[in-house]
Amino acid sequence: MKTAITTKLLGVSLLAALCLPISGQVASSGTRLHYNPETGALYTGNGPKELIVEAYDAPDEGIEVEMVLITDLSLMSEKKDTALTKTASAKGPRSILAFPLDGLDPGFYQVNLSWKTATTSGSHPSFNIGVNPEEIVSPQDKRDDFGAFWETTLAELAGTPMTIISKEFSPEHSNSLRNSYRVEISSWKGVIGGYLCEPVAEGKYPVFIDYMGYGADPYWYDPSARPDAIEFLVSVRDQGIFKNGQERWIDRGLESKENFYYRGAFCDVVRAIDFVSSLDKADTDLIFARGESQGGAFTFISAALDNRIAAAAPAVPFLGDYRDYAKIVWWPVWEVFNTADKAGIDREDLFDMLSYFDVKNFTDRITCPVYMAFGLQDPVCPPHTNFSEFNHVHSAKQYYCVPTCGHEMWKQQDWARTRDEWFGKLIDEKK
Repeated sequence: MKTAITTKLLGVSLLAALCLPISGQVASSGTRLHYNPETGALYTGNGPKELIVEAYDAPDEGIEVEMVLITDLSLMSEKKDTALTKTASAKGPRSILAFPLDGLDPGFYQVNLSWKTATTSGSHPSFNIGVNPEEIVSPQDKRDDFGAFWETTLAELAGTPMTIISKEFSPEHSNSLRNSYRVEISSWKGVIGGYLCEPVAEGKYPVFIDYMGYGADPYWYDPSARPDAIEFLVSVRDQGIFKNGQERWIDRGLESKENFYYRGAFCDVVRAIDFVSSLDKADTDLIFARGESQGGAFTFISAALDNRIAAAAPAVPFLGDYRDYAKIVWWPVWEVFNTADKAGIDREDLFDMLSYFDVKNFTDRITCPVYMAFGLQDPVCPPHTNFSEFNHVHSAKQYYCVPTCGHEMWKQQDWARTRDEWFGKLIDEKK
């Protein structure tokens, strides 16, 4: 299946964000990055690829610029894996240097640029590029009883009555268009909740479920912002509206798949769908999932475990490809390692347990359209892990790349607008 791709074009302001100050002994020599705004450092297809570097204010004797690419899967190793090294020379006030990127395998790379003259040297802050991310191979590692484990878990959830424990009207977050409520609902061995905002007028409305990031603070919807929809901001167990000074969940219950925190949290993801489906004004053919980071992972999980989700838009999704995750960044896998080591849990036993909750092992179950967003500079949920999940989706899918963005995709208004337009088209098609 061909995947549609959206790359946010780099305007002058975004380009400037990547032209960070040069470090070195003198300010008169240095390098400045220049990206092709049509790709934004995400290279796709089979054609020639090159990284463009601008060398400026070179001294009379010239300046030598070196580009070193490090594979992202070696960033946590003592010995980094150098995928490519190129050098080029320049003289004069301004020179454009093209570094060929031929022969690179699909994946993401850290770019390190340095320069030197006869008397000075310096470097540019590192940044990431990507090459044909849809071709990244990260095989699923489901255990033989993966399917049975989740069938049993979901059956136990289905056998847990969905009881609305409380539904408190919030007049300060309501108006003539929509009413807002704080709700708590029974789930499998726990309680979920959140903020519900639904239209006052009679009728059937599309539903947007928003899954929250890891440790994120809950927020109320603007009742005037989307009067034509029901919105539900989900707090899974112990997070969101239930937080009480707690900030760690990912290393709870590491001793077994039966007790791991995310077994219950994934049940909560599905229970949220049960809840909105029970609302009198919900158009159950138009239930959509959104979320960033942990919420992006939950968005994938919602579509994988429940076919009532009509479309899913995860951003910078978390909880994917644990083995490779630990090779790229420290958190959260090394935090999990430390807790497991203290408990005497063997590393392979740990990975075996985590495989039951690795989002990449679920995404082949998705049948609805998917639109994923990621930040090319993300140091928290690195792009490799995003695509480990995305590449196993077999339904209609596309992705949206912001080349200069790190993890804070929720601040990208263009993404929010593009995502909402995508949902709007799907709604129009179904009506």
